[in-house]
Amino acid sequence: MFQYILKLALAIFIFSAFQACSPKSDTVNEPPNKSDTLAVKTPTSGVRIAFIYGDSINDSYQFLIDAKKELEAEEKNMQGRLRAKLQRAEARAMELQQKAQTMTQTQMQEAQLELQGLDIEMQQFQEKLATDFRQRESELQGDYIGRVDSFLTRYNADGLYDMILNYQKGGQLLFMNTQMDITNEVLKGLNEEYSAEMAAAKAAAPKSK
Repeated sequence: MFQYILKLALAIFIFSAFQACSPKSDTVNEPPNKSDTLAVKTPTSGVRIAFIYGDSINDSYQFLIDAKKELEAEEKNMQGRLRAKLQRAEARAMELQQKAQTMTQTQMQEAQLELQGLDIEMQQFQEKLATDFRQRESELQGDYIGRVDSFLTRYNADGLYDMILNYQKGGQLLFMNTQMDITNEVLKGLNEEYSAEMAAAKAAAPKSK
């Protein structure tokens, strides 16, 4: 019925060399320890680049896993609500059809108007459900991008990298040197932050008696 799919593609994050060299704020969180592998510099420009396997983030970032479950549950809920409303509309249409033979002309016209109204109501209800679903999907996508962007800003607070790219098979980047791969470090840091956030939210939630 609804065929929306969670598509939270990892965006490309670019850190300006000027921003990387700017003074650090005392309030910036300490970034995770980077591996001993140094960023590989391109011979021509000296730009320091690292990359992330976007598919690995999409598959293993717990926030995305939870977001997908939420959308799947919401889609199932919407299908149930739509099905129930459709059944009520069909029952009312059947009731009017059974009474049709005993209806006056005026009653027939009123019944036709009621059926037309039910049809319009069903369309509007379905459109609202779809709109609400797309809005939530968009909110989760924005939240995801914001989380990764914020993490990478802190992760690169020491200015080691000028660019951090998203690498996915079949994408525009055809080849990346594996020495530039920071996927595991970033994924570990993202999941640790999300886990801590969820634990804090659970601890702050009112306890049921």
